[in-house]
Amino acid sequence: MAAADLRDELSCSICLSIYTDPVSLPCGHNFCRGCIGKTWDTQEGSGGYSCPECRAEYQERPSLYRNRALGNIAERFRPTETEPGETGIPCSYCDSPVPAAKSCLHCEASFCNKHLRGHCQSAEHVLTEPTASFMRRKCSVHHKVLEYHCCEDSVCICVYCCLAGEHRGHRVELLSEASEKKKEKLRKVLEKLSPEREETERGAQRLQERRREVAEVAAGETERVTALFRGIKEQLEALEKRFLSDFSRQKEKLSLKLTELIQQLEITKDELSRKIRHIEELCNIADPLTILRAEREGTEGADNEGREREGIKVPALGDLDVGRISETLLTGLAGIVTGVEGRIPGQEATELVLDINTAGNDVSVSGDGKSASYSRTDQRRPQTPERFQVPEVEVSESGRWR
Repeated sequence: MAAADLRDELSCSICLSIYTDPVSLPCGHNFCRGCIGKTWDTQEGSGGYSCPECRAEYQERPSLYRNRALGNIAERFRPTETEPGETGIPCSYCDSPVPAAKSCLHCEASFCNKHLRGHCQSAEHVLTEPTASFMRRKCSVHHKVLEYHCCEDSVCICVYCCLAGEHRGHRVELLSEASEKKKEKLRKVLEKLSPEREETERGAQRLQERRREVAEVAAGETERVTALFRGIKEQLEALEKRFLSDFSRQKEKLSLKLTELIQQLEITKDELSRKIRHIEELCNIADPLTILRAEREGTEGADNEGREREGIKVPALGDLDVGRISETLLTGLAGIVTGVEGRIPGQEATELVLDINTAGNDVSVSGDGKSASYSRTDQRRPQTPERFQVPEVEVSESGRWR
């Protein structure tokens, strides 16, 4: 009882909770600063202000004085209160926090099993499960316990609402009965929702499994394609090296031959230059005898050298066998493509089986369904929508005829 009495002394009469930043009025009563401030805000323009406790009136809004001593006591008491969710609603009459067993809506107090035995058992003292919100269980109009449910307005009402209030004459039922009916409806809804939830869960599991399969296939394909491109790159690099090596070898061979011919021509050019100078010197001599004697010596090999020069063959550009090298390149590329095609799914040959249900009566189909031929004998097959009746050709999967 001591703890309950102390709590009452430390409770604000406006919010019914332990003081928060308590302030004192000139009349001596204490309130939370926020609570009295909101109360007086509603009294603005009414001609005065009043104390919610003793109704003392003030012409002007009084100054508020902080009550430090009361605030310190309230702060020390606050941690000892039972927090919701720790021990539940505490008994209002126990010195230490003890979970309450029931709450009385008439007394607006909660009781443990010990104090409940001494509580009044009259009908107006309605007991409920432990609660801290007593006002929510009372009628806001008559301030009586909510005992009935109005079926027409779907609201909870007290006995006065039924007898003389705005719900007079309405179809009403006890809260327990209305609660059971609502529970029954909820159970039916639950019966429908539970299978839907299970089906949704199975669908989610199937989708998760599908997602896992897609991820595995994608990972496998990624690895396969990566390896495929890596192999293609390696083959292309090897083909490039082989092509460049062959081309370089032919170029060096032809360059060596051309170098030898150039050297021969350079030697011939030097010899011709020497003879030209000799002939020019003879042309400048005035003595006829000297010229005639030297003519045979200086020009005797001119005709032979001319024939030798005619025998020198300068290689043409065609001697560089570009065609053969290109053929080697194309053959190598074709080999790479052939190898890649064999590793791509869907590129392999597919074995076709002819559908005899679509064959015309002038078409003979083999027993294994792999070949067809023209038949002069009417096969007399039954007519079906799929069967060819006149010379037609199916050109797509849509089933349209052309």
